[in-house]
Amino acid sequence: MQGVSCLHPPRKPEDLTLVDRETQFRALRLALTECASGTVKLLVAEGGMGCGKSTFLGEALRTAAASGFAVLRAAGLPADHRQPLGVLQQLLNDPALPGATRTAVRPMPVHHVRGALERLAAGAPLAIGIDDVQDADPESLHCLMHLTRHSPASRILLLCTALACSPAADPVLEAELMRQTAFERITLDCLSLDGVTGLVSDRGMRLTAPPPADYCLTVTGGNPLLLRALLEEHSESDAPSAPRPVEPSAPHSPPRAAPPRPVVGGRFYQSVLACLSRTEAAIRQTAGALAVLGGAARADLLPQLLGASPASVTRGLRALEATGLTTSGRFRHPVAEAAALDALDPSRRAHLHRRAAALLHHDGAAPRDVARHLLAARHAAGPWAVSVLRDAAEQSLAQDDVASAVSCLELAYGACVRERERPEIRIRLAAAFGRTNIAVAEEHLADLVATLREGELTVHQTALLVPLLVNHGRLGEAREAMDRLSVADDARGLCADGAFPMAAPWPSTAHPAARRDPGTRRDLADKPFLPRQSGAPQARPEDARGQQPTAALWALPGNGTSESAAHAAEQVLQSSPLTDSTLVLLANAVRILARTGRYDTADIWCHRLLGEATRRRCPGWQAHLLAVRAELSLCRGLLADAKECAQRALAHVPGHSRSVFAGGPLACQVLACTAMGRYDEATQLLNHPVPEALFHSVYGLGYLRARGHFHLAMNRLPAAVRDFLSAGRVAREWGLDHPVLLPWRTDAAEAFLRLGETKRADQLLTEQLVSPYSGNPYVRGTALRLRAQTAAPVERLRLLSEAVSDLQSSGDRLALARALADLGAAYHSRNEPVRASATVRRAWQLAKECGAQALCDSILPSRGTKDRGPDGRAAATEALLSESEMRVATLAAGGNTNREIAGRLCVTVSTVEQHLTRVYRKLNITRRRELPTRLRHLADQTN
Repeated sequence: MQGVSCLHPPRKPEDLTLVDRETQFRALRLALTECASGTVKLLVAEGGMGCGKSTFLGEALRTAAASGFAVLRAAGLPADHRQPLGVLQQLLNDPALPGATRTAVRPMPVHHVRGALERLAAGAPLAIGIDDVQDADPESLHCLMHLTRHSPASRILLLCTALACSPAADPVLEAELMRQTAFERITLDCLSLDGVTGLVSDRGMRLTAPPPADYCLTVTGGNPLLLRALLEEHSESDAPSAPRPVEPSAPHSPPRAAPPRPVVGGRFYQSVLACLSRTEAAIRQTAGALAVLGGAARADLLPQLLGASPASVTRGLRALEATGLTTSGRFRHPVAEAAALDALDPSRRAHLHRRAAALLHHDGAAPRDVARHLLAARHAAGPWAVSVLRDAAEQSLAQDDVASAVSCLELAYGACVRERERPEIRIRLAAAFGRTNIAVAEEHLADLVATLREGELTVHQTALLVPLLVNHGRLGEAREAMDRLSVADDARGLCADGAFPMAAPWPSTAHPAARRDPGTRRDLADKPFLPRQSGAPQARPEDARGQQPTAALWALPGNGTSESAAHAAEQVLQSSPLTDSTLVLLANAVRILARTGRYDTADIWCHRLLGEATRRRCPGWQAHLLAVRAELSLCRGLLADAKECAQRALAHVPGHSRSVFAGGPLACQVLACTAMGRYDEATQLLNHPVPEALFHSVYGLGYLRARGHFHLAMNRLPAAVRDFLSAGRVAREWGLDHPVLLPWRTDAAEAFLRLGETKRADQLLTEQLVSPYSGNPYVRGTALRLRAQTAAPVERLRLLSEAVSDLQSSGDRLALARALADLGAAYHSRNEPVRASATVRRAWQLAKECGAQALCDSILPSRGTKDRGPDGRAAATEALLSESEMRVATLAAGGNTNREIAGRLCVTVSTVEQHLTRVYRKLNITRRRELPTRLRHLADQTN
């Protein structure tokens, strides 16, 4: 014992793994004391991965060396690197072993090596450290066990570290080790909350906002290695340039920093991988299986999944919990779970997911839980797997998880080996894509229509396809599908009155389906519905039998009045939730409210539905509702708002250049740009390529109308007539010939009037005025405004006055501005300058508020332009004058002096001078003789 001090304390730990280890170092010092007194001691320090076993061993050996012990160290090696007597060889090669002893023992047998170590311990106590003893070769361990068993008085301390719950290389040897009286086990647990708090506080001195210790303990389980990685990851996000979110705290206390959020690929993730890489394969496989099962992990499933014994799996679970990665059979953090998955070989990982899917399906798990594994494995062999994926897709859609639903359906479609079942999967896939990407949904629909024409769809599949086509506005193709159903023997029940759900989408409204004589069968596959040519489709008069069941969703409900239509629309909005099947119905209900003048109510519902679509993360729905909002703004004359909403709608449709739906927002933009006088922009919009299918959909009707109005503005009158009449023909064929929905007659009549074909114009206007919906203020007001253009002067004034009254109640400010401009011109023609000026000024102001620069220019030319003659509109430069200014200017133009004007108007001379000053400024002139000539004519007529 001389020269040996066993009271040397261990140095203050600088490594995280040495914190919270007072009890272990106390046991070490006691063992050193007993060993120095002449007793063999055998210590085994057990702990999880990353809990500081190697660091503890190193610090223990340094403490022993400082206390006068001779120190030798070795480490166990993995099985693929393990050699007989490998650990013993490491001890003999230790530089601390005296050279003479090393030379003497190398050629000797093993028992001579034991003798040499005993002689070495006779000179000074000997501490032998073996790291990862569970990986040591049995031959070396037998030698060392013999040394401790047969030399009880030798001053030898054998200090080993072992992975907790790890199987021994030699179970018999492990049992012998535990029977020895010199044996003592030291447990290196994960850190406690106090230990974590101390470390976080110590490390947190270098951080702007230290993370909460309880959160760090929850994530890492107190594992020192993982804790250090978590703090380092937090320190990187704590940089001055990085934003630091805070959590709410109690009143009058400083805010707490948001806890560190480890991410996949970060330092915490890398440390978990490092822990798993240093453990045995069985534990890694257990960790991987646990991560594969996730929330569905159960003790009885893991052995079946791994094909291992329950004892082996239980040992692996205990090792993971000792490491701090898991608690109660679950990973503490998703990033740790992701690292355990990534530690698996890809093929092994896929195999585990496939086996997990089969086990869970056999166990009766929910389809989404089973589908998660099928998706991860990208494998769905067998009919049961396809069925599970389809059920999981429906569950995902019900929870607004569209991405998962699409993934399930795509995998099911690829894995389905029954060709007759694949179209039905594709129909559901098109419906799901309708929430996220309308253009992709339409691609699926186009392929399904092609399959329909090839005769490959069953009656059931065709019946599923029809409502989807209708919802996408593809009424031509929907009608073709209905025609096929009507001639199928096993589908006549679907085509009976009211049997098809979409035939009567509105309350208290039923639209009988078209029937055919059962005896008149024909091969529809050889007879295309519409000719394949550019532009609008040609109507089939022989099929125009009134309202078609496929068009009921897009038609105007009710009994022929705006009130009944609005009432039906509000009923739908109040009673129908927002779903895939009701989206277009609700959108059309909002459209109907707008087109019947209920703008405020329509705006409220549109805002509410758009907010729900946004919350549920459905950009496809958002596109539909933004398009409705664009139409609503257009109906109110808010051109800039309409253009912006249409642009936003298209922004929610990636690849919209190939989309049929895009024709709707595109038409709104064209109409807005045309009315705003932005003809170059409208030209660019119309030059965008559109699919041929657009002209076989309801969106094609709006596109044709918008293009017609652009042609009208560009004075391409024959082209405008063609577009308006084409839209009208298709609307009649589909049973959508409602002027509230598509006022194609007034559009065409305006073009015919400008062509000088008053008879054809008058015929169209008469048809519109006697239609069931002629009581609608917009419909009647627009028709009366155009009819006034061919009426006698007295009748024209009456018609225009009625038109203004109707359009004012309709809420369409742009249409009202046009009617007011015409009324102002009529007043001018009747030599009523004061009323003309006030009316034209009001028209110009309304057009200006709408942003309709083209109409502003037609009402009032540039202020710097001189008088253009006696024509009503061209000579209305003075329309900006108030009534008082107009009276003064007219008298001044007639040669009256200021005093004479004052006398006639019963005002002061100063008032006349002020009025004239404003007149000169507004008309951009400087003297009386520059007053417009027409004012002089008016003054002469007045005199």
